[in-house]
Amino acid sequence: MDTFGDLFESYWWLLFPLAFFVIGGWNSFLRYQRTKAKVEVLKAYAQSGKEPPADLIRALESENDRSGDHWPDGGKEESGGSGVFLVVLFAGLSAVFAFVGYSGWLGDTTSMYFVAMILGVLALAFLASSLFGKRRG
Repeated sequence: MDTFGDLFESYWWLLFPLAFFVIGGWNSFLRYQRTKAKVEVLKAYAQSGKEPPADLIRALESENDRSGDHWPDGGKEESGGSGVFLVVLFAGLSAVFAFVGYSGWLGDTTSMYFVAMILGVLALAFLASSLFGKRRG
C-alpha cells in the first residue's frame, strides 16, 4: 500500500493554495530586497554628505506607493488587465473542474465539484476586487 500515493490522490488539490502561499512569500522576499536596496542607495548619499536628487526620492516613493495596495493587480493602475486575467483564469479553472466532475473522467465527481466551487468563489472575489477595489486617480 502506497501511503504517499494515496495521500496525494486524496489531497492533490491542496497544491493550489500551497502554491499561492509560496508565491506570496517569494513576492514578500523580493519586496524586502527592493526596500533594502533603496535604503542602501539613500545611505550612500547620506554618507557622502550629499543630498539625494529629488527625482530619485520621488521615484523611490512612487514605487513604494505602488507595491501592493490590493492583491489582484498590485495597486498598479497602469497594469489594467491583471484583475481581469485572474477572474478569467479562476473562472476557466472552475469550469474545467466542473466539466471533469460532470463527465466523471477521474472518477471522484464530488471532489471535482468541490474544487470547482472553491475556484468559482475565488473568481467572484477577484471580480469584486477588480470592480470595487480602490483605484488611484
